[in-house]
Amino acid sequence: YWLWKNYLDEINNKWIGFCQYRKFWTTKEENKFSISLDRLSSLVLKEIPEEYQNYDVILGEPMFINQLRIMKFLKRGFKLTLKNPSYFFNKNKRTIKFHFDMWHGENYLSEAIRLLDKENRDGFNDFVNKNFSFNPHNMFICKSKNLLKKYYTVVFTWLKKCEDLFGFDNLIGYGQTRIYGFLAERFMSYWFQNNAKFKTMPIIFYDIKKDLN
Repeated sequence: YWLWKNYLDEINNKWIGFCQYRKFWTTKEENKFSISLDRLSSLVLKEIPEEYQNYDVILGEPMFINQLRIMKFLKRGFKLTLKNPSYFFNKNKRTIKFHFDMWHGENYLSEAIRLLDKENRDGFNDFVNKNFSFNPHNMFICKSKNLLKKYYTVVFTWLKKCEDLFGFDNLIGYGQTRIYGFLAERFMSYWFQNNAKFKTMPIIFYDIKKDLN
């Protein structure tokens, strides 16, 4: 949001990317349990590889959410599964929409989609009801500021409407108090997949805090 409001007009088209303090871009597949801080330095992305230069956007490798273990259903999705037992037996029923309802509250995603502009409403609704994966963590790298402007205008206008509807006071637990980030995460996957030439890249996890103690 800060980039959109304060800096985007001042830069020429070049790669602009985001990571998190525990999640990093890499071009190398790595066993996450064998990473050390010294090893992390050699793994993290430092420049965009040539093979990505013909793309508009780099997204994280997709996370598949239809491979849930039985205990997850018993703990998080018991009520949803009682309403429709096919969720328990049929992996093709466990879509992005089902996963969001299970972790962040039933029908929050549906209500949010109704607030989207007409251009994206039906497409995003189809996306979450038909797909079993999304590009995670609100992480992307983009080389077109015009593309970024379009994305930010759509997503932040929509999230403001969602905030007006859901507010903050009645949101309970991690899954709901951070619901706006989770909504943006699903929408990011849909929007860039449908509006840009994209390629995916691995994202690795390493908690740097443990090395600061």
